[in-house]
Amino acid sequence: MGFSPVDTAAAPEWVPHRRQDGRRFIVTGANRGIGLATATTLAALGAHVVLAGHESSESFDAAIESVVLATGCARDTLTHMAVDLRSLDSVRGFARSWAERPADAQAIHGLVNNAGIAGMPGVSPDGFEMCFQINYLAMFLLTRLLLPHIVQAGAADEPARVVCVSSAAHLFTLGVPTDERYLRREGGGFFSLRYGESKLCVNAFVRTLAARLALEAPGRVTVCAVHPGSTASGFWGGLPVWAQKCVAQVTQEPSRGARTSLYCATEPGLESGAYFAECAPATASFWLSDARKTAELWTKSCAWTGVSPNTLLKQAGEPSRRLQ
Repeated sequence: MGFSPVDTAAAPEWVPHRRQDGRRFIVTGANRGIGLATATTLAALGAHVVLAGHESSESFDAAIESVVLATGCARDTLTHMAVDLRSLDSVRGFARSWAERPADAQAIHGLVNNAGIAGMPGVSPDGFEMCFQINYLAMFLLTRLLLPHIVQAGAADEPARVVCVSSAAHLFTLGVPTDERYLRREGGGFFSLRYGESKLCVNAFVRTLAARLALEAPGRVTVCAVHPGSTASGFWGGLPVWAQKCVAQVTQEPSRGARTSLYCATEPGLESGAYFAECAPATASFWLSDARKTAELWTKSCAWTGVSPNTLLKQAGEPSRRLQ
C-alpha cells in the first residue's frame, strides 16, 4: 500500500471497458477487498473467474453471490478453489487440481496474484517468515506451476496476463533479501521492514519472469507488478480498531484500489516486466538494477520451491512441454 509514486492529479481516469468474454481468470484473495472488486469487474466484463483463497467456503459462497448480484453474470461463470499461501504444499495441491480439469478448461488467460498480508507473527509451516512466504514465495510457486496453462492461453495478438500486486513500500527497503537465515526468522509483525522486502521480491520476480518469457514464449504472456494505492480493506486488520477507523477515512474504496490490477489484466500493448501505479507506468526501486541479487533470488526461490531454475515450462523430472 502506501503513497502512490505518480502524480495522481495528472493521471487520466481509466475505466475498464474491454470485454473479456470467453477468457478465464484466477484471482487470489478474491473473497473481499481489492480481490473481490477485481473479480467483480472481470465478471462484469464477461470473464469466467476463479476466486481462490484459504478462507471458508461459506465466505467464498457469499463473495460469489455478491458478484452475481452486482453484475448479473451467470452463477456458473464463477467458481471457488481453495489455496492457502501459508503452505507450499497447498499451492502444489491447487496446481494439481487445476491440471486435472478437463483439457478445454485448463487455459488461464489471466492470473491476478492479489492475496497478501501486511505482517503476521511466526513462520510458515515451510519455515519462512510469513510476509516473505505469503506475499512472495507462495506467489512465485503458484505462478511457476500454472505457467504452462497461462502460456497455452496466450497469443501474439492477445497475450495472457500475470498481474502481481506489489506496493510502493518496495521503494523503502535495504535491498533484495536473499539470506536464507534471515528469511527463515520471524519478522517484526504488522508493517515491518519485511513487508516492503517481500514486495521488492515481487517486483524482482516480475522483471525476471518477463525476461525469461521473452526467450521461451515470446509474445505469449504480459507480466506486470502493480501498486494499488492505499485502500480500505481487510489488509489493515492487524491495526487496533480505532486505527482501522482512522485509516478508513483516508483510503480509497476497493473498487478504485482494483483499477490498476484490472488495467494490467485487460489493456493491450503494455510493457511486460514493468511496474504500474494509477493505471500508468511508475518508477520502481533502484535496488532492482542489482542483477546479481535478483539472479540469486531467482535461483534460491527455485530451490526453495522445487521448480527448475533454467526453464519455465518444464519442472524437475517432467518431460518438455510443447506450446500449442
